[in-house]
Amino acid sequence: MLLAFIPSPSIGEVHLGPLPLRGYSLMLILGIAAAVWLGGRRWAARGGEKTVVADIAAWAVPFGVVGARLYHVITSGELYFGKGGDPVKALFIWDGGIGIWGAIAGGAVGAWIGC
Repeated sequence: MLLAFIPSPSIGEVHLGPLPLRGYSLMLILGIAAAVWLGGRRWAARGGEKTVVADIAAWAVPFGVVGARLYHVITSGELYFGKGGDPVKALFIWDGGIGIWGAIAGGAVGAWIGC
């Protein structure tokens, strides 16, 4: 369990001018880029056109982001629609709150449309 001794970073974001770049979002972006790159190579190795994977990802990624946010809002509705909640804040994705199951479902719909 050597990895258990690695401490958490002291900061979770870096500012690029006025834009904050959070660590988890950077890792998501790098993961998406790696998946598109590797998927494109593997698809081309099987005889497909390399750009097809990126074309599908252009649909899947935005749908995945929207699905992730919708899942969070639905499963945490009291934060936005309950007593003292503000429904407009459901649109503020930069304030946090996404759910992986919504990302998977939304991304699958986007991939289906892209195909």
